[in-house]
Amino acid sequence: MRHLTALLGATLAGAALGAGGLTAPARADVPGFSVAITTPATFQAGGGAKTVTAVATSDQARCRKVRWTLVVRGGDVALNQIRVARFEDSGDFPTRVSVQGDTATIVDQQLDPGNLCRNRTVTGKWQVQFSGNTGGEVRFEVRADDAQNTRLTTGSATTEVTTKVATTAPTPSPTPTRTTASPSPKPSATETDEDEPIDATVEPPINRTSATALVPASTDQSNLLGPGLIVGGVFFLLGLLLLLRLRARTKEARRQARTLPTGFYTMP
Repeated sequence: MRHLTALLGATLAGAALGAGGLTAPARADVPGFSVAITTPATFQAGGGAKTVTAVATSDQARCRKVRWTLVVRGGDVALNQIRVARFEDSGDFPTRVSVQGDTATIVDQQLDPGNLCRNRTVTGKWQVQFSGNTGGEVRFEVRADDAQNTRLTTGSATTEVTTKVATTAPTPSPTPTRTTASPSPKPSATETDEDEPIDATVEPPINRTSATALVPASTDQSNLLGPGLIVGGVFFLLGLLLLLRLRARTKEARRQARTLPTGFYTMP
């Protein structure tokens, strides 16, 4: 489930910051380092992808490279309904995924291109999308390691995945007045979008070449491809043997027909 890397662009980080809440910096595993996670207020099952952002800071004079790890705990939401894509502003970023129970761990295969120094941050960004129609809480944990795989800092945040039924509420019909006669009212922006958060920045569509489900979706249908191939192969071999046998008989009959008679015949 390579990834699930999509909707790239520098504006994505700003959109995620506007959509979600910023967690307090986590206590550093190594003194002098911290990380803050930004997640959308909610995700919608079957909706579009949104950005999860982590920003690491340091107050040490020595600069370090960072390798990001994102841990996703699905809880009520099955992992095969979660798609995650790691990306940088320059494009897709390769990762490796491991799954244990309801927890998936996405680790960068390379070090982040930025340098974590004093007064200089390093940012990790992931596009996350939920399919299906199952809601619940999902927990994200971000870990920042250095080039020697020393854990520098860890932070976590929890967000809610809502279903379409939960996010769609009937809008009360406007009550007409006696003094004004107007054509049928058109729904305003506040009436149609009051149940969904409004992003200040529209995220541009970007090629999701490596975003995949954390666990391949299971299927209850039996796979008949293997038995079908076996049966087809048996019939093919039988037909081939029959064809070779007929060809051998025909060749023998032609050979006998070309053989000159050598016996003696009694004259009548």
